[in-house]
Amino acid sequence: MRNLIMLTAALLTATILNVSCNKDRGIKPSIEIDETNLTACPANTNCESLFTEHAQFVPQDGIKKLGVYRLFWASTVSSGMTSTIYVEAPMEGDTFSLGKEDILAGRVKFLQHCQGCNTIGYKPVDGYVKGRNLTPDKRADQTKWLLEIKIILGVEGNTSFTQTMYIKQYFYPNFIYD
Repeated sequence: MRNLIMLTAALLTATILNVSCNKDRGIKPSIEIDETNLTACPANTNCESLFTEHAQFVPQDGIKKLGVYRLFWASTVSSGMTSTIYVEAPMEGDTFSLGKEDILAGRVKFLQHCQGCNTIGYKPVDGYVKGRNLTPDKRADQTKWLLEIKIILGVEGNTSFTQTMYIKQYFYPNFIYD
């Protein structure tokens, strides 16, 4: 009888510890992004904010390949200069949040191309990206995402050259299922 009581107490204690230590497992905090104060496309430029699924970006190749991410990109083109930021977000879920660790791991990339220009090779070194699907009840090729991106761009080995990039914009699909 005593062994049965000890076994029951041990199981009850283990269950309570397991539940209390894992109470947040599987529950993600809600990502809130208000739809006000969207960033405007600068004067005399063309901008686009798009996404595709099951992709990734390889800077060396300059192409998107089949991958495990929902790939978002925002480009600004003006008289010979193209600046693009790429965000590799998880495929699952209707929201996501990336932080400094994700940025340093290469999930956010910045490319700037200019023919005949001398540009500083900036790369993302800090910041955050938050995203929310505004139409989760629609098919992927009909959805609209809202992203808020704040990225600190820096020059490797030199902390005095930094630039902050902020984008808050709607992103639309760049693929068709039908």
